[in-house]
Amino acid sequence: MPVSRIVTSPRFAFITPEKLIKVAPHLATWGAAAGSAVLLLGSDVPIIKKDILSKIPVVGGYWAVAESNNEE
Repeated sequence: MPVSRIVTSPRFAFITPEKLIKVAPHLATWGAAAGSAVLLLGSDVPIIKKDILSKIPVVGGYWAVAESNNEE
């Protein structure tokens, strides 16, 4: 009679690779929506305009911030 082996699947806490593959598209969608919301709500903040939004390749000119040269 063969002895059965105990086989464990890799997991982190309760997240298994099968569960991760199943929820990955939903996580990507929610992540993109959250990132878009943060950029939309933060588009009035000058540092976000200058450092992030103005460097988007095609539409970055829409948020371009004029540099001020106040050197004394």
